[in-house]
Amino acid sequence: MAKRADRGEQHTVALALRLLAKEISQRIRRHPSGHLLEGGDETLEVRLRIPIHQHKGWLEIAQEAAAASVSDGLQQILVHLAVFHPGHLYCLRCASASCEHSLPKSGQEVFAGYGPSGVPRFLDLGQWLLEQRDPRVDLLYATPRRLIAHTTIGSELTDQLLPAFRDADSGYHIHGQVTAGWYSFPTVQGFEESLALSFQVVSSRPPGGQRRFGLNLIGVAPEDQPLENLFDRIGELPWMPAARWAQDALRQIERAATRSQAIDDEKLEKRLQGLLSGLARRLERHHRSRRRRTGHAEQRHRQGDRPTWKALSDLASAKDDDLLFDTRKKTLIVLGDRGRAHVFNQAGKLVTSIRYSPSTIRRRRERHLWRSATDEEIASLREVALASLENEGQASNE
Repeated sequence: MAKRADRGEQHTVALALRLLAKEISQRIRRHPSGHLLEGGDETLEVRLRIPIHQHKGWLEIAQEAAAASVSDGLQQILVHLAVFHPGHLYCLRCASASCEHSLPKSGQEVFAGYGPSGVPRFLDLGQWLLEQRDPRVDLLYATPRRLIAHTTIGSELTDQLLPAFRDADSGYHIHGQVTAGWYSFPTVQGFEESLALSFQVVSSRPPGGQRRFGLNLIGVAPEDQPLENLFDRIGELPWMPAARWAQDALRQIERAATRSQAIDDEKLEKRLQGLLSGLARRLERHHRSRRRRTGHAEQRHRQGDRPTWKALSDLASAKDDDLLFDTRKKTLIVLGDRGRAHVFNQAGKLVTSIRYSPSTIRRRRERHLWRSATDEEIASLREVALASLENEGQASNE
């Protein structure tokens, strides 16, 4: 009997651990820098505080503390692995990824190489493709637009760099990059804005240490927002499947290089260039398949299966407590069932509809990023947005 009880207790603990591991995996997949953990062997330390005598409300308190522990632990690991600040390039002159030179000035710019003193140079994607004599540059401006992914070897990006400005301390090295664009995302006002990105295969090897490889992503989201903010608005980022594949391949290359200290540099570079070519193909292929899915969604949209009607329904039935104001973006949030959130600008136009976990909604309210909407804001939204959505629906049915 005692053995049966022990097995039951072990099964309960195992089930709890599996569920926790599943939640951690899902958070990694959703995180903009989560591809850095693909194929790695890092472990996460989670702090759990469970009272022996369970009082009322203990579960919510323990759940919030565990969730915060998971988030903090993941962030620490990702910061450790991401040699560079997400979205930024490593400036060799400043030896920093947070200086004024490390970020493109707009979402349309890509990395075009270092200057002699180690300052990064950025160019509009179209201008960069012209400099590279890519014959597909005109497709950037065709209708419908195509996503162009262009590969460049690392030596072309560092050929102007003076030896004195190379970072010997970290052994930082760019092996090559893929520039990709255009991606298209809505601004808070509802306008479409083009976005170009630079995907770099980089490595670092401090004196006496092992060389580590990683995929660095450089770019600026619409309206000069950090790239990591995009997930809050659209969920799964369209380039993430290809980025995860590339990061996993880099982990395999890193393990092979560690096992064989005498690995041929020429053979290694050939494998890395093959990886970059594979990344470019996957970025283009995924974008084409995504456009086809988007086309099917637009057809359903015209046929009446439309997100606007869900927003209309949720707004009509929402309690005043479910209407919030985003203090950063100056937009209004309507909370629906099962984590649905509809974002409206102050003119009553529906910007986007996404899903948030209860913990995310709670944290944003606690940090005063979202506050309760005022009576005037609620009345204005209900009047303007409902009229706008109803008119849109009538026009689509005519």
